[in-house]
Amino acid sequence: MNRWFKSALPIVVAFIALVGCATPNAGVDILGEIWFKERITLPAEAVLTVELKDVSLMDAPAVVLAQIERSGVTTPAPFQFLIHRDQFESGHTYAIGARITLNGELMFINTQAYNIDIGSSEPISVLVQRVDR
Repeated sequence: MNRWFKSALPIVVAFIALVGCATPNAGVDILGEIWFKERITLPAEAVLTVELKDVSLMDAPAVVLAQIERSGVTTPAPFQFLIHRDQFESGHTYAIGARITLNGELMFINTQAYNIDIGSSEPISVLVQRVDR
């Protein structure tokens, strides 16, 4: 065996092993935006929370698979989740939930369901409505 082949063999084997481990569509990329209709600027302390939830069971609380929180909320506010495909169970229903709070008090929340089609790459547009105090 020539010297070049002997030195390159471990690299080739490692590459083949890595390629074998990578499965197509191993991740589900869920992206979209949260927006509200009001023409206001939110205080810098306002916090946007976006959750990816399993909402399959009607008589049980939703199971949160992933959550994003951030301040400095503007409209529209983009979000993105990259979740391994094996975290999604066949026959289950998944949805995006969003809310904006200020000092722990709810300001905005989505009032309709935003279900996710994990086979689609279309962005989701989630409207949050102002909460009356």
